[in-house]
Amino acid sequence: MSESPNWGWKEVVIAISLMIPAMLLGSIGAVGVGWLLLGHSPSQVQIAIPGQSAAYGLWLGSVWLLLRRPERVFWRDLHFDWPAEGPWVYLAIGPGLALGAGLLASLLHAKNIQNGLMEQLLSDPVGCRLLVLFGITGAPLIEELLFRGIILPVALRSMGTAAGLLVTSIPFAIMHGPMYDWSWQHLLLLVVVSVVFGLVRIRSNSTLASTITHGAYNLTMFAGHFLTPQ
Repeated sequence: MSESPNWGWKEVVIAISLMIPAMLLGSIGAVGVGWLLLGHSPSQVQIAIPGQSAAYGLWLGSVWLLLRRPERVFWRDLHFDWPAEGPWVYLAIGPGLALGAGLLASLLHAKNIQNGLMEQLLSDPVGCRLLVLFGITGAPLIEELLFRGIILPVALRSMGTAAGLLVTSIPFAIMHGPMYDWSWQHLLLLVVVSVVFGLVRIRSNSTLASTITHGAYNLTMFAGHFLTPQ
C-alpha cells in the first residue's frame, strides 16, 4: 500500500466513536418507523437489520463529513477502486478463506455458539433474506471502509505491516465478539480472517477488493449454515 492517508489517529478515533451515536439513532429510527407501519412496538427481529442498516448509513454520512476535502474525492481517498486484476480472484479468496477458517475452528475445538437473535433471524423468512443480503453487501462495505479504508493506512504508516495488520484486526474481532459469546477460539479466528482481508487490501491497493473478499466469505459462511445447520 503506497498511499499516505490524509488523516491521522485523531480522525480514526473520531470515526470509530461515531459508530456509537449512529447505532443508537439507527435503532431509535427503526423502532419509530416500525411503530408507524405496524401500529405497535416492533419485535427485535423486525428492526435488527433495518436498524443496523440505518446506523451504517448514518455512520458513512458522518465519516464523509469528517474526512472529505474540497479538492479531493472521498471514495478515491479510501481507495474504493476497481481492482486492477478484476474481481474474480478476490471472489475466489472468500470461499477459500471460509473453508480454511472452518478447518482451523475444528482444530481449535471451537464450540458451536447459539446466538439467540441470529437464530431468530435465520428462522424468519423475511429476516433471513434481509440478514443474508445485509451480510454480503452493507456489512462488508462499512466494515472494510472502517478497518481497511480508514484505520489500516494510518496503522501501516505508524507501525509497519505486521503491527498495523494486528492493530486493525484485534478491534475487528472485538466488534464481533458478542456474536460468538466472546469465545477465544472464535476471536482468534476473526483476527486471522481480518489479517487476510488486510493483506488483500495491501496487495490490491483497493478497499473494494477486500470488500468483495469479505462479502464472498460471508456468503460462504451463510451457505455452510444452510447446508449444515448443526
